[in-house]
Amino acid sequence: MEQYSVGDITSFLNSVSSSTTSQSELFNKYPVKKIEVANVFADPKASPKVSSKKGKRKKIKKKAVEEVKEDEPPKFKPLSAEDKLEIDKRTLFVGNLPIGLKSKQLKKCFDEFGTIESLRFRSCAIGDPKLGRKVCMKTNRINENGFTKNGYVVFKSEDSVTRALTRNGSLLNDRHIRVDKVVKSKVDAREDVKYSVFLGNLPFDANEEDVREALVQCGDIDYVRLTRDKETNIGKGFGYVKFKDSSGPSLAMEIKDKVEIGGRKIRIQKCKSKVTLDNIKTKKSEKAKLQNKKAGEMQAKNSFRGRKSKAGDKDLIIGKKRKQNKNNLKSKNGPKKNTLSKNKKSKRFKS
Repeated sequence: MEQYSVGDITSFLNSVSSSTTSQSELFNKYPVKKIEVANVFADPKASPKVSSKKGKRKKIKKKAVEEVKEDEPPKFKPLSAEDKLEIDKRTLFVGNLPIGLKSKQLKKCFDEFGTIESLRFRSCAIGDPKLGRKVCMKTNRINENGFTKNGYVVFKSEDSVTRALTRNGSLLNDRHIRVDKVVKSKVDAREDVKYSVFLGNLPFDANEEDVREALVQCGDIDYVRLTRDKETNIGKGFGYVKFKDSSGPSLAMEIKDKVEIGGRKIRIQKCKSKVTLDNIKTKKSEKAKLQNKKAGEMQAKNSFRGRKSKAGDKDLIIGKKRKQNKNNLKSKNGPKKNTLSKNKKSKRFKS
């Protein structure tokens, strides 16, 4: 096959006009490729065998996905209640931390007690409530006007948690930090109630250091706990103070009318009982039982079941039935007319 060169078409036209070249020679010189046209009138069920690249690509992708799934580790499974309790026993609570404190600084405080698995901060004031708590914590969008935040330290062993409790009440950036266990025994919970005092009518901007200064005269303070709002980190006006000795609460009750914080007289009371989840459940179950008993008693009073029959019971039942029959007759016949019959009128006139 000869390649096309400039001037071939003009020479071809000239040759046609002179009829020197034949048609067969012309097709031999410039051959035409044959194009296969699909038969339109073929059976619709018969599908032509066409090699599609898209199908091959899809198959390759599926194989690659299957290979990745085989290599991937198994998905995260939710922890059981036993595993959660085991982790909580190894965790340490650290309260009254300054907001500017970083995880490295907190790690230095508790490195000497054992190997630390993880650290996390909670109860921080959010900078942008629209984004949510998780996003703000990850992007470090925290409201700096807040006063405190809490932290959790997870150790590899439980012994390190008991050793780290010696840090309770120590100073960290001019703050008395509160160090405590996450999971407490019943003995520890009873001690908290014995040695603790409830504080009311506190100013909303009061902090743990102000409360400590006001009640140091009563004895050595173990920790101060003020309840705060989750989003704004502002106080709710009440809190608790735990003393190291049982003499602390009694001395605090003696000066309860003299203590002031931020120009407010504080209401001091002894902690009588600590409300736990178990107590709440038992109280709810007891209330439900009492309600069921009362309902059963009321049903027994209103009905004749569950007691011996009396002489007047039959008369009561007959009286109820008669009233029902009378009401049914009134509804069927309609209201009574006030007109007297002719016989009654004649009797009256005769008399």
